[in-house]
Formats: sequence, structure tokens, C-alpha cells
Amino acid sequence: MTKNQLKITNSGHLKIKKRHNEFLFAQNVKFGQNKPNIKIKGLVMNEVQRHRRLLEYLENHTYISTNDYVEMLDISLSTARRDITKLAEEGRLTKMRNGAEAIRHDEQVSSAHATSHFIPAEMDIDNYDAKVRIARAAADLCEENDSVIVSGSNTTFLMGEHLAGHNIQVITNFMPLAYQLIQANHPSLIILGGQYLPERHITISPDAESADEHSSRFVFFTGTGITKAGVYTSDILVYMAEKKLLEYGDRLIALMDSSKIGKHGGKLLACASQLDTLITDEAADKETLQSLVEAGVKIILV
Repeated sequence: MTKNQLKITNSGHLKIKKRHNEFLFAQNVKFGQNKPNIKIKGLVMNEVQRHRRLLEYLENHTYISTNDYVEMLDISLSTARRDITKLAEEGRLTKMRNGAEAIRHDEQVSSAHATSHFIPAEMDIDNYDAKVRIARAAADLCEENDSVIVSGSNTTFLMGEHLAGHNIQVITNFMPLAYQLIQANHPSLIILGGQYLPERHITISPDAESADEHSSRFVFFTGTGITKAGVYTSDILVYMAEKKLLEYGDRLIALMDSSKIGKHGGKLLACASQLDTLITDEAADKETLQSLVEAGVKIILV
């Protein structure tokens, strides 16, 4: 056999082998379409796809062990546990020992109601659009590796989505914000201790001793009104909870929409001389803003 003939023979053999492999691959794909539980090595699913597959499985089977979930999607044990934990926190399944169980409808309704009651809804936030802009501007002041204290209010809650995931230590006594950051796997969160006040969703300690060892670059807070004298609050319990917190920040940043500018009443939470910055919207009373500027307060309009 000549050298050329050998090349032709080998080439022909390779073509036959290639066609044979293509036929087997086509048969496997076709077979796999009829068997959705077959593992396909190398098929990488993202988190959303994995969660959908897991919930679809539980709709039909009620329970799945962690090991079975690992086998079903060919994922690591740590990924399986993380998926189950996250879906359980979202109220979409019940986490069991070494597995997960489909959540009953009555439990799901109860969980959804509790979460919606706990987390501020857009329809329940006055001047929502202005507060969204104020919250974004406040978060933009923060830098990587900062430590910030954030008090409790609808506006500070709206900061959460802009802080989440960044390397910024958040210290708070406001449980809806803490919950939001936990859900987002925020890397550094300190929740101040004390008695929980469910009607205000904050923790309060009479001596604020839980904040004694924390100092921060910023304290973000709000009130019921602000004048040239400073920031007021009409809620005595909020006053008790936040007055001490203001001592642990290098710079006090007041977040207040225009409806609160020029309004006073209640207890003076922070004097104008203590304030570093006021973030408000462009509809704010200009005379009050000018008096605050004269007192040395920086004004950010959004």
C-alpha cells in the first residue's frame, strides 16, 4: 500500500467514526429530551434556573433530599445547601434536615403577609420618588471600606438596595433594612441590640450601650422636620433610640424630603451646628435651606 493510499484509508476511517459519534450524540440528545431528570455533565445552570428546577420538582414530589438535589443537577453540596437556604428564606420552600419540603399554601400566604407587613411598600411611602432620589444620593456618598450607621426610616430603608453587596459596613437598629441586607448576602452588617419595638421595627437600648464600640464615617438619619435650629422628631421613642447613635459618626447626614423642610415640633434631635449635610429634593423651602447654609450645613438637592 502506498503512502497516499494509506492517507485516504485513514481519512475514510475517520469520517466513518465521526458520523458514528454524531449519530450517537443525536440519539442521546433526543433521549435526554424525554428524560428531564437525566444528568448532563458540563451543563451549567445559573441560580435562577436551579431554583426553578428545584421548585418544579417539589411541586410533584413534595420532598427532596440534599443529596438527591446534588445528583439531579450535578452540583456541589455547598451549592445545593445554599440554594435550599435561600429559597427557604424567601418563603418558597421549607428547609428540612438534609433536604427540602414543598411549602403548604397556607404557610406561603402567611409568610408573604408577614414579609409585606414588615417591609415598607411603595404605596405606603409618602413622596416616594423624592425619597428614592435622596436615598440614592446618600448611598453615593459612601466609599468602599466605609463604616456607616443607618437609623430607621422609609428613606434609609431605600438606601439598602444601593448599599447591598458593596464592601461597606452597615450598622443599624432598623430591622427592615437589616432584613433586606441579609437577603442580599451583604458582606458586613452589624445589628444593634436592645428591646425590639414592633410598631417601629427598631431596637432600642436605654443606654445605647450596643453602639459604644462602633464609630463610623457617616450617620444617616431623618426626623419629622428641620428648621434653622436643626432636626426635630415628634416620636419620643425614636428620639431615645437615635440620640445616642448620633454621637458615633464623624459626619451627620440628614435625609429629609421637601415636605419636612421648615417644619418643627417635638424634641430637637440634632442641632444645625452638628449637621454636616442635608439631602433633600428641589421643592424644599429655599429660605430654610439658606438659613442652614449660613449655619454651615452642606445642602444636596436631588
